[in-house]
Amino acid sequence: MLQGKVLNDSIETSYLHIVNLTMRKGTITNDGGSFSIPVRIHDTLYISAIQFQHKEIVISQQIFKNGQITFYLDEEVSELEEVNISDIDLSGRLGSDMNVPKLEKPFDPAAAGLPVYKGKTLTDEEKKLYTATHTGGGIVPIDPIVNWISGRTKMLKRRVAISNMEIRVQKARNKVLDSVYITTLNIPANLIDDFSHYVYENNNSTLAVASKDDPLALMELLLAKAPEYRKFKELNE
Repeated sequence: MLQGKVLNDSIETSYLHIVNLTMRKGTITNDGGSFSIPVRIHDTLYISAIQFQHKEIVISQQIFKNGQITFYLDEEVSELEEVNISDIDLSGRLGSDMNVPKLEKPFDPAAAGLPVYKGKTLTDEEKKLYTATHTGGGIVPIDPIVNWISGRTKMLKRRVAISNMEIRVQKARNKVLDSVYITTLNIPANLIDDFSHYVYENNNSTLAVASKDDPLALMELLLAKAPEYRKFKELNE
């Protein structure tokens, strides 16, 4: 059991989700930001919360030997739209200021015939994979070849797959209120994330149910899975 603690003290650190993606086990932090979770060497921990950027930690031999870990999370910062400030002085008199000439429109690359990226927004893992498999120019793309031979490309593809699956699992999890998990499904608060991974992870059929706008079908699925999950936990414990 790895003992961990989130060291951020500027904002709330309780009830952050800590998931062992390799073992498919999860937990949450307590009021002090501490948590305990089973790990093995080379397992990947995934830490997620609304107010923080998500973080992945690979369990090294040193971390496993120490049996404890502490870390900080980066706050999630929402970028504000750019504000253009005019250098035209306004007098404060509405009649006069209405005669001030309008500002020119900002430069539009598309209108100028320049190429504009219109693809989907990439996750951090997808950006790393793209960088590892594409060259910035030159006659021979050496970096992608080296990454392929060294196994880095395969490793990055696996991380992209894990990250994308985690996004789908969390989206399905949030379809139901925590109070429903606790009172109706009899799932303790600290095991809701773990239960969600049990139901949805790498399971396209259950993810398909969660993606539909059919609350009744989703609740029937969860009511059927909850007893299975509780029995699974009892056997493992």
